Amino acid sequence: MNAFSTNETLQLQVDPEHNALRLATVGLFAAIMIIAFFLSNAIIPSDGFNILAGLIAFGLAAIITRLADPILKRWWPSKRRLLLDAEGARLTLNGQIQANINADGTANVHYWKFKIPRRGRMPRGWFVVACAIQQDDIYLPVYAFASPAQTDALGKIKQFTELHSEKSKASAAKAESLRLAGEQRRLRLAEEQRWHDGGELTVDDFETFITRLNELYARWNS
Repeated sequence: MNAFSTNETLQLQVDPEHNALRLATVGLFAAIMIIAFFLSNAIIPSDGFNILAGLIAFGLAAIITRLADPILKRWWPSKRRLLLDAEGARLTLNGQIQANINADGTANVHYWKFKIPRRGRMPRGWFVVACAIQQDDIYLPVYAFASPAQTDALGKIKQFTELHSEKSKASAAKAESLRLAGEQRRLRLAEEQRWHDGGELTVDDFETFITRLNELYARWNS
């Protein structure tokens, strides 16, 4: 039995760590560190730069910011939403449609993944797993950051093609068939759309989306 009826709209929050939230988190960290440093410096005086006060300030700022992060995410959610139902799929911002895939038309669905090359928001070795619905020149791309174990689990639901990096593109092309080379070109176009306009989901929401997408629109994957 499906978790959703055919008439029910699946609605998911997009971008749990949106740009405004990230800026606020950085600002909170800086403000706490400055305040904590001056207080620590007053309590623990030192000639020259007070290294101990700096370490205390940094530690307090890191701890408080980490504790505040889930609270900020709950109080300040993104205004982007991903909707999926019998009418199609839509990405919206403040209720205004950013990308719309019509259920009445034909569409292609692209699935791909690639390993994060260096540590940033996520640890090195994690993956970006992505899905983009393409209808003519319109793309609706969503993605999630997943650990290797989570990526393997998602791979049991749907196959994600490994996207070659630009660095390995030339060497990989020599070994690719024409079909595989064409697939990589399509995925690179989809990845470009994801980079500019993609909606980030949690791993659980991403799994829910692709599962429901294949239930409603299996024909798009054929």
